[in-house]
Amino acid sequence: ISQQGIEIMNQKLAIVGGTPAIHPGSAKNWPIITETDKKAVRRALDYGIFSNDTPEIDALQREWADYVGIRHCLVTNSGTAALHMSVAAAGIGPGDEVLMPAYSFIATATSVLHHNAIPAFVDVEPDTWNMDPTAIEDAITPATKALMPVHLNGFPAAMDQVNAIAKRHDLVVIEDACQSHGAEYHGCRTGSLGHLAGFSLNSWKNLPGGDGGLFCTDDDDYFERGKMVREFGEKVIKGGPRDYNSYAMGWMYRSTDLVAALVRSQLQRLDEMNACRIENACALVRALEQYQFVRTPSYAETSHGVYWSFPLELSPQKAGFDLPRTTFRDAVAAALRAEGLRCASWQTCTLPEQAVIRDKIGYGKGSPWTEPSYRGEVNYEKEYPVAKRIAESTTWLFNMFTWPNGPQEVKQTVDAFDKVFSQLKAVIDAYLRDRTDRQSTAT
Repeated sequence: ISQQGIEIMNQKLAIVGGTPAIHPGSAKNWPIITETDKKAVRRALDYGIFSNDTPEIDALQREWADYVGIRHCLVTNSGTAALHMSVAAAGIGPGDEVLMPAYSFIATATSVLHHNAIPAFVDVEPDTWNMDPTAIEDAITPATKALMPVHLNGFPAAMDQVNAIAKRHDLVVIEDACQSHGAEYHGCRTGSLGHLAGFSLNSWKNLPGGDGGLFCTDDDDYFERGKMVREFGEKVIKGGPRDYNSYAMGWMYRSTDLVAALVRSQLQRLDEMNACRIENACALVRALEQYQFVRTPSYAETSHGVYWSFPLELSPQKAGFDLPRTTFRDAVAAALRAEGLRCASWQTCTLPEQAVIRDKIGYGKGSPWTEPSYRGEVNYEKEYPVAKRIAESTTWLFNMFTWPNGPQEVKQTVDAFDKVFSQLKAVIDAYLRDRTDRQSTAT
């Protein structure tokens, strides 16, 4: 350890009144809005047409389809909408099951519930935290109609295995690509690896638009059905008259020209922004290798991931503490936040543990599980040990490594890690004292 490293490790922790490792104003928090972005939004305002098939929306749909390498794209008002449109377009509905990883954001599962279908789960891989392809076939039932792999944290799932299983069992593959803009698998971009895909455009994503989504497919029929789901179940013909006749259940999932204009502008530098994220994240991974109690996901060389965020899996046992995983995680995260890092737990329980699913609340009366069309026996009490471990032991870093942060910001981040990780007993003591004080105050 260098002399500078020793000095950092001897500094007083910010959580007990010391000076934070991150200099005030250093963090360039995501998203970054440039003058070019502002000009793009002003251009959309000048059109004076803000929704439906507007100039910016039309252009974004073409540009994103070309970027991903597919034929069809629809701009939506959220990634959840794009996933629900994918479920509906694939003809999945009451009585059908969709297999997905047990560790993901709730929208992965609710996009299936939205169309009265049943989410079912498999565990995730220990290294990538993506859907474990070796567990899929044992979970397939006569009710299974689709697989929904998630490209978690911008790293593609094992799509060769997923697609091979889907082909054997005649299943639709829907990519939850909400975190994976620009990620590649064997040279092909996510969004082109299954039958349908949904991306998110919310402010935290690699391609931010405030809020919004992108529905993607190569299939003409899925595209036409997706359009009906997006707009009230109507068959909308661009430039033609509207007959106000709904041919299927539809929603209002359209977005606006303002969002599309911002996303188009951000898309021009997406590859540059992703390259910056990857370089910074890899530097952080190398810096953390000295700590045996800290683990980050490891990824296959066949995948080009884009680090939606930077996750750290923390082990109290390997750090020498007899503590619950959640306590150790929360204590370390609190100390890192005090040093100026934006750290938080992203998902604190697995999908099957979420109350709406675990208790089969659904639409409030047990639907869709209680519908006569569903004859399956999905079991949400099954254990998913890898997913549970990750949910209980992981905190996520959301700042300091995204574009245009560089070596200086990465160094400050490493300094914050070193400062906290070299004083873990003081970190734990401070957290437990604070928790006791808060409990006493509440009582």
